[in-house]
Amino acid sequence: MFLGINYNGMHDSSVCLVGPDGTIQYAVSEERFSRVKQDGRFPYRSLADIDLGQVQAIGVPYLDSPGKVVASDDVFRNVMAPGTGDGVGDFPVIWRERLAALGRPLEFFDHHEMHAYSAYVLSGHSEAIVLTSDNGAYTCPVTSAVFHVRPGAIERIAAAGFGELDTLASLYTDVTALLRFTPCKHEGKVTGLAARGTPRAECRRDLWRLHRQMRKPPKAYGWIGIFEEDVPPFYEPNHHQIAQYRRQLPYDDADIARAAQDILEEKIVAIVRWIGQHCGKDLPLLLSGGVFANVKVNLEIARLGFRSIFVCPPMGDEGLAIGAARAAFDRHAVTAPVRRSAAARLRPARDTVALGPRPCEDASSLLREAGLVHHRLTPLDAGRMLSNALVAGQVAAVVRGPQEFGPRALGLRSVLAGAADASLNDRLNAKLRRTEFMPFAPILRAERFADVFELDALPTDVEDCGRFMTICLPVRPWVAEKCPAVVHVDGTARPQVLRRQDDPFLYDVLAAYEERTGLPMVVNTSFNIHDEPMVSSAGDAVAAFLMAELDFLLVEDCVVRLAENPHARHLARLLRRQDGAVAKARHAALNRSFGRQIFEGPGRFR
Repeated sequence: MFLGINYNGMHDSSVCLVGPDGTIQYAVSEERFSRVKQDGRFPYRSLADIDLGQVQAIGVPYLDSPGKVVASDDVFRNVMAPGTGDGVGDFPVIWRERLAALGRPLEFFDHHEMHAYSAYVLSGHSEAIVLTSDNGAYTCPVTSAVFHVRPGAIERIAAAGFGELDTLASLYTDVTALLRFTPCKHEGKVTGLAARGTPRAECRRDLWRLHRQMRKPPKAYGWIGIFEEDVPPFYEPNHHQIAQYRRQLPYDDADIARAAQDILEEKIVAIVRWIGQHCGKDLPLLLSGGVFANVKVNLEIARLGFRSIFVCPPMGDEGLAIGAARAAFDRHAVTAPVRRSAAARLRPARDTVALGPRPCEDASSLLREAGLVHHRLTPLDAGRMLSNALVAGQVAAVVRGPQEFGPRALGLRSVLAGAADASLNDRLNAKLRRTEFMPFAPILRAERFADVFELDALPTDVEDCGRFMTICLPVRPWVAEKCPAVVHVDGTARPQVLRRQDDPFLYDVLAAYEERTGLPMVVNTSFNIHDEPMVSSAGDAVAAFLMAELDFLLVEDCVVRLAENPHARHLARLLRRQDGAVAKARHAALNRSFGRQIFEGPGRFR
């Protein structure tokens, strides 16, 4: 077996286990166990159930020393701004020591090559062009790159040199901070807000000028607690400095968000046009790296006429564990005494990202211990009860099977509700403590995909993006009228398109719902309280269900209804008080960490 570990001491620690035949057996982010969003500490919890004695080698998606400086190619130099950074940096000694302490051989790989390889492995394509882009990484000489990938080979075609050019992601990070959201976490809120803004040439001009100013030292925000273990690392803005910058932009927040989105789209589209001219459009185009969490950018790419596009479902750094595990497997497969065929080395996992642990062994026992009235049902009866709840206008949470790997809930750790009620967004956001600008996403059966979305206006196959909820698409006019809860103000929605073989249980629930209501979709949003990771275990699910006071909970084969548990509201109040106490304790710990960074040693801002 081969293990991949993403660990950079800052964010999104994760692991992936690949079997002897190259198939992905397990992948999970540390945050799901620690319950700290984007937890960047060493993934001890994720490794707890892995027998390291069975691991032949560990793939690491970072080079163990700074990569060779790369001069930027013209395509990136013409699009991106001159850099103000120091170039490629090195990891501190503690990084290597923690990896080496696992006692297995370490295989080091380039960060952006692993972004590309993760997308390649999950796409299932035998050959593809990959565009990667993120905010950069220690030891990696590039921040955006174009690759040609095929079995056993990955070739870099073009790249933006780290330090020579600013990252494409940096403008969006700056705007996230300017709008008083948390940078490196809440960029999606900027995307949602952008649709409410008015395009203004002067706002774009002034924002770009301010962005160039913000890129110069001293930086307005940076990482605190890098490589600490007692307190999770976090991105801390200098709020006074941010406020001074914000006063230089006399525009509404929505207009600033729109300007940032327009600039990013313009630059990405220019790069992708270059790819089409120099590489052709016959090969699939794969997208990976944090920039491509932006579903609107992905839509603009889909308008450019490639054969197909595929966005790596775990597009952020958590997905690197998959690329690193498979790259380690392939490296050893090539040097093995009996050489495996290329087909054997490429065993795709495109049909699922349900790669994490199950919620529990016995849901009924856990619910009984919690004192909750529940019903243990067959899958057929559970599906019937779930569809009845949705038809009745109830909000239902589902926790079933191996959890999804990546940022999207795909029906295994989801909250579901009817999409016809325009007031649902406000009600459900209040329950989940969210203040999002985006509507909730729809889930629908594949047979209804073209009926709901204007796919005939797109020259690119986006089916795989729809399956993993990584693109927004224009809806047909009737959808906004009949299902307003899933349509954004710009007339788009970010769908999950479900084939029967993907999830027969949920597919049948959707079919039963449509048969009774005439509507082909329901709301699907991640099952978590705001700023917490998606629930992982049955215990997480029960706590979130009670805190949000949802109507219906399905945990594996057990159903809990709030109406049958009148004492649950009292439990919810206790959990809220407990949650507040935990938040205060965490805040105090962060303050201690901040003081330690500032007053007891050099802070490592990045």
